[in-house]
Amino acid sequence: MTLVTVPTQFSPRSFTRSSVHLHQVLFDWPTRTRLHAAADEFGTPAELIASVLADEQVRLDAWDTIQELTVRFGLRLPKRLAAGWWRLLGWICGRPVDSFSLGRAQMKPSTLRQLGTLGYLDVPAMPEAQWRMVLDDSLAARLVAACLRATADHWAAEGVMILNRPEVLGTLYSLGLTGANGVHRYPAASARGEGIARHATWLRAHRVLSDRPEHPQLAS
Repeated sequence: MTLVTVPTQFSPRSFTRSSVHLHQVLFDWPTRTRLHAAADEFGTPAELIASVLADEQVRLDAWDTIQELTVRFGLRLPKRLAAGWWRLLGWICGRPVDSFSLGRAQMKPSTLRQLGTLGYLDVPAMPEAQWRMVLDDSLAARLVAACLRATADHWAAEGVMILNRPEVLGTLYSLGLTGANGVHRYPAASARGEGIARHATWLRAHRVLSDRPEHPQLAS
C-alpha cells in the first residue's frame, strides 16, 4: 500500500519543508478507506487525520529517510546481530531507537506505548514489534486518529475542550498530549497547526475524501 501518491515532479525523498504544499499530497483509494475507518473508530474527522499525515509527509528530510532505513535494516537482522545493531545505532544518533519518529505517522515508539497504556490501541510488548507497528503504512491513519483522540480526551478530562479545534490538535500532534506548557485554559495553535487545520478545511471543501468504497474489504 502506498500511503500517498504525489505528482510526478515530486519524490517522497526529495520533499522539503518549503517546496511542497499540503494539497499536493494525494491519497490513494486504499488509504482513503483506512482514513474513514480510523475516523469512524476514534470519532476524529478523516480530513484532519489526512492533513496530519500530509504535514508529516512533506516535512520528511534526508535524515528521516536514513533513520527509517536503518531501523528497517535492523529489523531484518538475525536476533544475535540485532542487539549490537541497536546499540550502535543509538550510539551514532546519540539517542535510543524508542525516541525516533518513524513511519508515515512519524510516531515515536514511546508515544505508541503511551497510547497502548491509555487503552486506545493494542500495542505489543516487545520493542521490535512496536517498531514494526509504527513502520506499518497500513496502520498510519489509525495511529494518527488514536493520538488525536487521546489528546482531545486528555484535555477534556481537565475541562478544556479541543476536539473541535483542529488547529490545536494539529499543533499538539507533534508535541505530545499536553504540549510544552501542559493543559491550560487557552491553548494556542502554532503556524504548523494552523496549516494543518486549513488543509483539513480544503480537503473537506473539495470533497477529496468524500467517496467511500461500497465494499471496503475490496479496497484494502
